Amino acid sequence: MVNPFAFSWLWRGWRGKSVTFSLLFATTLLGLSLSHYVKLGLTKLGVHWLYVLIIPVFFFSWLAKREERWVADERQRKLWARSLIAGSILLAILIHKLRQ
Repeated sequence: MVNPFAFSWLWRGWRGKSVTFSLLFATTLLGLSLSHYVKLGLTKLGVHWLYVLIIPVFFFSWLAKREERWVADERQRKLWARSLIAGSILLAILIHKLRQ
């Protein structure tokens, strides 16, 4: 099943130049869900199930808003975001070809 948020992350990463959402898209495309591991960690800490569903949304939104502090140059953020997206797509195609 395709994650419906992956297309939103793709758009935010490509058009919005967001490294955070590009990373979320890339990992989801390659079969490694970062949000799943955040939820898993919160569950192991004993956090209530409702917060386990809500906290990752706020966490990744918070990270996306702080990107300008970590990578101040917009061209650099754009390069990283688009490289993550293009690289993950190419890697997914390569993995698919190698499995055939």
